[in-house]
Amino acid sequence: MFNAGPPLEIERVDVPVRLERRLAALLHELAEYKRMSLSSCLEETLLHTLEGVGPHTKSDLKHIEKLKQKYGIDYDSHASYRFVER
Repeated sequence: MFNAGPPLEIERVDVPVRLERRLAALLHELAEYKRMSLSSCLEETLLHTLEGVGPHTKSDLKHIEKLKQKYGIDYDSHASYRFVER
């Protein structure tokens, strides 16, 4: 299913990104859990989001909840509008 269709040749570029520290830690661990590179995990999440769907299975979401607790992520998706740098 994931590899349906012919290979799609692409060119990747470096994109400097700054993330909230706890969110970055969660993302690293999520990519490891899904056996993906960090870049692939970000691409998967972004591409699914652009189509209005989530890339995560029920098992992934349970793991994400555990990671949110582990890293003290006590905010939701709308909190990013209130983020202020230290």
